[in-house]
Amino acid sequence: MKNKIKVKIPGRICILGDKVDLLKKPVIAMAITLMMEIQYEENPDGMVEFYSHDTNEHVTFALNEKPPLAIDLAYWSVLFERLRPKINKGFRVEVKSDIPIGCGLSTSAAVSVGFLKVLNQGFNLNLTTKEIAELAYLGENHDLGIQCGRMDQYSIAFGGVTFIHTDENPRVEYLNVEELPIVVGDSLEERKAASVLNRIKKQILEKDPTTLNAFKVIERCVLEGKEALLKGDFKKLGKLMDLQQEQEIILNAHTDKILKLCSVAKDAGALGAKQMGAGGGGCMLALCPNNQKEVARAIEKAGGRAWIFNIFRY
Repeated sequence: MKNKIKVKIPGRICILGDKVDLLKKPVIAMAITLMMEIQYEENPDGMVEFYSHDTNEHVTFALNEKPPLAIDLAYWSVLFERLRPKINKGFRVEVKSDIPIGCGLSTSAAVSVGFLKVLNQGFNLNLTTKEIAELAYLGENHDLGIQCGRMDQYSIAFGGVTFIHTDENPRVEYLNVEELPIVVGDSLEERKAASVLNRIKKQILEKDPTTLNAFKVIERCVLEGKEALLKGDFKKLGKLMDLQQEQEIILNAHTDKILKLCSVAKDAGALGAKQMGAGGGGCMLALCPNNQKEVARAIEKAGGRAWIFNIFRY
């Protein structure tokens, strides 16, 4: 068992397939060089402590006590409960993050995966990467009731550019992509992701034909996008991103600001642009070989915040 551990965990973006993991369909995701740092150390007094520098949340409890659930970062609590039988000493975990909270770059999955990674090392749990990803998913979806699929947890746990099968037999294919020239734009809007997801999930359960057809088109974009990525066909990939964005409008998951950022990115030379995540605000993504800086400037001029990220690999 190690006394002190530090790991760095990436954020993630969705290249194609946002929300189709709700239907357990495949997605294409990319871990990005925007990082969260998780630190673990033994606690000599036998207590368990969780601390977030970003939310200033500080939780302390004894090993034999149940951790509180009515906290911002309840991911820690539910995952601790799942691992409790294998934990026999006190510890402290703290998190510092450069991943902005609430803009769709998956801070929640990063916290969950990072927590599991440090406990895996700290207690010699011998969890595989897939087991860590699945536990992180179960903590969010089953224990906390968050309406999410498996994309976030698996993308962050595995790193790289991945084609993720999100059904009940989840598996990850690494795609041999050396670089992906993208710009991410944050709309800086207050996200309404939960209300959008709840509405869309209701429409799925009611078998709304418009909703189901939009998801079929997005699924086709994912399958064709995999081939485009492997061939380095950015022109085709850009068209598929645009086609997915058309479906987001049909699903009414867009905002006027997101559409504006996609439009100015295209005007500045992007081959394609689409929103990311559940919808109702948050971030968008533009594919722009050879002109990332110009596209980033256009996004910021239109009132967004722009980043240029590289692929993160463990």
